[in-house]
Amino acid sequence: MVNRNQTGAALFVSLILLVVMTLLGITTAKMTIIGERMAGHFFNKQISFDSAEAALRDGEAAASAFELYAPTDGTGGLYLPDATATPLWDDSNTVWQARTGATLGGVAQQPRFVAEYLGGVPRDDNCLLDSDASSNQDCWRYVYRVSGQGWGANTNSSSLTQSTVHLRK
Repeated sequence: MVNRNQTGAALFVSLILLVVMTLLGITTAKMTIIGERMAGHFFNKQISFDSAEAALRDGEAAASAFELYAPTDGTGGLYLPDATATPLWDDSNTVWQARTGATLGGVAQQPRFVAEYLGGVPRDDNCLLDSDASSNQDCWRYVYRVSGQGWGANTNSSSLTQSTVHLRK
């Protein structure tokens, strides 16, 4: 004897479970894709930061090699800052200095730097009291602001790093 009162509940429940499992699978796939994109963007940004740091280190080395009265017209990447103008790192007319080190692989553009001569400052208060301070080179430190710019695997990812260095000349 066959029971003919079946209502198809098992079919309905299995279809609902199939829809739920499909939605969970699609959501998991989307989350994985988003996670991979985020990791790729983070890696690209890290490459741009590392290349900007490489340019910054070259700029700091260049600043220490500048002569005391070196031209500040952009020669060798050295400028005087102008408080009334656009900052050098934002000015499209700035001529950036290319790195002198080895070519970096995996970057859209090679990193570059500029340096700004900010002036000389006495080493400490004792130098201010020294009547011979103007001729005593040990009393003076010369200050430069160095900006380094680098890119990642594409030009959408760029980083700018800056440092201020005090040097004895």
